Amino acid sequence: MDGISLGETVEYIKSLKQRLRQLEKLNVALESDAGSFRAEDIQVVSSGLYSPTQDMTQAVPEDEDTLSIEVVRNDCNQEDTALNLFSCLRDLNLTVTHASVSTNVYRIHATIKVKMPNDSSSDQLNLCSEIEDALQRCLP
Repeated sequence: MDGISLGETVEYIKSLKQRLRQLEKLNVALESDAGSFRAEDIQVVSSGLYSPTQDMTQAVPEDEDTLSIEVVRNDCNQEDTALNLFSCLRDLNLTVTHASVSTNVYRIHATIKVKMPNDSSSDQLNLCSEIEDALQRCLP
């Protein structure tokens, strides 16, 4: 080993030792903070709107030209439910601007943003009610 690589190795080891001391100090600080929490300090707060295990269809105005639609279905065939959902939105002449669909073995959860129709003569809340009713008829 030549002198240059030996010197670089020594410097590298010194920097590793310094980093190790920093991490040990951080670990001690985190352990002291973690010990200050008790189970009684943790509170579970319900969202108040719905239980995540219930079926739900909700449409709400997001701004003057966008609606947000949320659909939760349990114990369903996800492919058919997603297909029925988007077919129903197409039948209502709604333009989807964003969609997020999550599924697992027994559940589908869709959050969809749609553009308000230009020919909409009713107000947003009436349109939301109409969309919710139509989706409940379309979905199993």
